[in-house]
Amino acid sequence: MDRSKSGRRLPNEQKLIELAKTNPARFAPLYNHYYKPIFIFVFKKVRNEFTCDDIVSKVFLKAILNIKKYEDRGFPFSSWLYRIASNEVNLFYRKSKKVTEVEIMETDVITLMKEIKEGDEVDRQQVVIKCLGDLPIEVSNLIELRFFDRMSFKEMGEVLGITHGNAKIRLYRALDKLKKLVEEQGI
Repeated sequence: MDRSKSGRRLPNEQKLIELAKTNPARFAPLYNHYYKPIFIFVFKKVRNEFTCDDIVSKVFLKAILNIKKYEDRGFPFSSWLYRIASNEVNLFYRKSKKVTEVEIMETDVITLMKEIKEGDEVDRQQVVIKCLGDLPIEVSNLIELRFFDRMSFKEMGEVLGITHGNAKIRLYRALDKLKKLVEEQGI
């Protein structure tokens, strides 16, 4: 995720949000700024451009329809959009009963492996990726947000609707579960 675009507030972002609250046509600068990072976030989870387009359109439709309910709680506006996107992806998988797939970059896996103290050997990378896929979706989502989407604990908390402290605790529990699964593989 490009933190320079998606994790930072737009200049005058609060003013743009207030304008969008009074006139939905004024939502365009927010849409233009956040469309690509939200698209990438969703695409990594669904791996199908048509499905991704559909989900992203629902994300921004819900954002426009609910912009009046948005409250600035000290997080970037993008956190609110990521929460909507995450909910829409989860809804898609619940309705379609499909399995979640996520594109994982090698550098992200190496970072994750260092976190769970697994080294970075190529054969171990495949074990970690397999074990990540075996985790419950709620658990793997925590790891994805932190290591693949590079969100801070504060951003994770906002996306998940929990405190940043709770996000940190849940992530470390998720990492413990992943580490145990990897150890059980015994390779």
